[in-house]
Amino acid sequence: MRFPAITKARVALLMSTLALVAVPLALSVPAEARPAPASGLRNGGFEEAVATSPVPGWQVAATGANVSLVADARSGRNALKVSFTADGTATVSQVLSRQKASAYDVQVWTRSNGLDGGSVALGGTEWRRTGIPTGAGWTPVTVRGVPTAGGQIEVRFELTGSAGQEVLFDDTALTTGKVVDDFLAGGDLTQLNYIESLGGVFRDETGAVRDPVELMAENGVTLARLRLYNDTGPENHRIGYPDSYLEDGFQDPEDILNLARRARDAGMEIQLTFHYSDYWSNGEIQDIPLEWRYVNDLPYDQAVAELERLVHEYTSDFLDRMVAQGTPPAYVALGNETAGGLLLPYGGSWQEGGSLDVMADFLTAGANAVHETLPDAKVILHLDAAGDQGKYEWWFGEIEKRNVPYDVIGSSYYPFWTQKDVATVAPFFTWAHERFGKPIMIMETGFNWHPVTHDGVEGQLHDNYRYGEDPISQRDFMRELIAAVKALPAGTVLGDIYWDPIFLGVPGAGWQVGAPNPISNTTLFDFDGVALPVFQAYRENAGSLR
Repeated sequence: MRFPAITKARVALLMSTLALVAVPLALSVPAEARPAPASGLRNGGFEEAVATSPVPGWQVAATGANVSLVADARSGRNALKVSFTADGTATVSQVLSRQKASAYDVQVWTRSNGLDGGSVALGGTEWRRTGIPTGAGWTPVTVRGVPTAGGQIEVRFELTGSAGQEVLFDDTALTTGKVVDDFLAGGDLTQLNYIESLGGVFRDETGAVRDPVELMAENGVTLARLRLYNDTGPENHRIGYPDSYLEDGFQDPEDILNLARRARDAGMEIQLTFHYSDYWSNGEIQDIPLEWRYVNDLPYDQAVAELERLVHEYTSDFLDRMVAQGTPPAYVALGNETAGGLLLPYGGSWQEGGSLDVMADFLTAGANAVHETLPDAKVILHLDAAGDQGKYEWWFGEIEKRNVPYDVIGSSYYPFWTQKDVATVAPFFTWAHERFGKPIMIMETGFNWHPVTHDGVEGQLHDNYRYGEDPISQRDFMRELIAAVKALPAGTVLGDIYWDPIFLGVPGAGWQVGAPNPISNTTLFDFDGVALPVFQAYRENAGSLR
């Protein structure tokens, strides 16, 4: 999230069959992370071939597609190939009975020239899915943590395609694992009421007008990020910039409570972010809220102590309001992209007048408030620049020294801002998880689906690094990213939150009052508010009841 820094200088559905994108072989699950194979899966390597069955051990149902074993394998002699000759569907499945009561994982290697939709599914007490990526190389596709149902577990490949599309499968392995939460596919809904107030209308892929929260939930978005400012409006402007402020009445406590109810009613979990500010906060800007600035008249030690008290009190009070209306957040982030600290200058991590000790005290006050009010909620500390190992080693190392009680590492990943592709950033998440012993939540991901905004000008993201700038590239990037992080060792990445899915280019909408909208070309809806093909990537990863 970089709204106040948009100049170039600063750059220096459900069961419909499902799909994803290529992850290099280097992203496969390390050998030490693989449990022992479970017994019973027949012909997982597709080496067994008999004339009486196209794929021995597997059930096949297909229309408009040929299903066969071919000598184009990742290992051994054969691989399973599904080739579409027309618009159609194909399902290849195997049910295993009399399995011991356990959670199971499945991993299969795939190679595809691109499908309309495709998933690897694992069914026990529930169905979980991971989309099949597109790419010239063999890619691991992994589904984790599905318990057996009555001793049964089912492995299934769910495919849709059109003429010329094909996919290969090889080296399918069903293993005993552990019960883990399903992957969280999220979106930031903070500015939704603002956009709708200005006339923003959202439509599904057929053009029908829909409630966007319900539409996103139906298409596999399971987590709503809501970012809270203490107050907004002209009086609460950025310090030193009286013309820089957020629209009054939006993104403030009452607005966020309303959005939380909408998210809950759609069945989403909630990730709440406290900005502890009245204005955009990120690695460079962390203004103290207007109502708290009386601390500047106190002696330094008293000011720090008072801010610590305010953080704890404000956090507890708002969480109490969330609980009271039945919308307790599952995840709570203390600040937004806080590499530079928070509540500057006192809590600055490197600036003059700042102190890492004070920053840690502020974060500890917030974390204690979360854990006291919502013992099951997870506290997130969030930085920008996914892939910057030096930054994370420094900042989280300092947090570690000061024993700040947090639960999850939050990380922003944009191909443009990081100049890194998925293959480069995925191992970074493994490193961070192993180094600090915390899971990762990708707090922000953004991608251009068009080279320019609705105004015909270059937006905040000047490119997508090595990826294209079109709707299909956006879909395939999300397929690639989700597949890659799901293939990492269990518990490494909890989920990914898209930013900003709903910030349409409607008249009057800007990143601050009077400013343009520089991200209308990075949403999950097109310039007319119609759902983009990227929703296919979310559907492909959606779980369901069995």
